[in-house]
Amino acid sequence: MPEIEKKDSQTLIEARNSIDLIDRKLIELLKQRSLCVEQIAAYKCEHKISIYDATRENKILDKITLENPSQYQSVDMANIFHAIMRAGLNQQLLYRAEHE
Repeated sequence: MPEIEKKDSQTLIEARNSIDLIDRKLIELLKQRSLCVEQIAAYKCEHKISIYDATRENKILDKITLENPSQYQSVDMANIFHAIMRAGLNQQLLYRAEHE
């Protein structure tokens, strides 16, 4: 393999390794988030509060799309956070079903 291709290949490997590390950090953050969601689910269940809060969700998505600090398209960032919030909603629904 020519020297330039080896260097380019090494750069690709390093970038992928960086992404793998970031993914592990994201997983840890999502784990921490799920613990917070569990606390919120318990509170909402105890106080008979609706699980879904459309106003809060819309505020979060609006803020993310307006303040998008990444190279991702704003719509993609909104989709990512929408999926995360859906997972939290599902977790809360499951919690309520198990604790009512």
